[in-house]
Amino acid sequence: MTNVTSVVVKCVNYIHSRGLQHRQFRAFLEKTESNYGDSLYFTDMRWLNRGSTLKRFFELKTEVKRFMGEIKMPVPQSEDHKWMTDLAFLVDVTQELNILNLKMQGPGQLVTAV
Repeated sequence: MTNVTSVVVKCVNYIHSRGLQHRQFRAFLEKTESNYGDSLYFTDMRWLNRGSTLKRFFELKTEVKRFMGEIKMPVPQSEDHKWMTDLAFLVDVTQELNILNLKMQGPGQLVTAV
């Protein structure tokens, strides 16, 4: 699913890497009365972060698409139905893995007991 994560990482990191872009994105989300006030920054170091970032990106997909179009950095994959289906699938899989991972934390936990 590298084709999905590479686009998500590129968009999220582009927004977060430039202070002005990030402030404009937060103002854009506030103006559009989005459920979220910001996107999550992607770090490859934490596996749980990947699932959260993908989920937030998916939930903000319309806002990200509009914002990236306004700043002349369109995301053509957002028009591709297959790519969006792959994104939704990856979000679901990573969310289930995150839930399993959290259930497995703690002393004496075994995968068979979950």
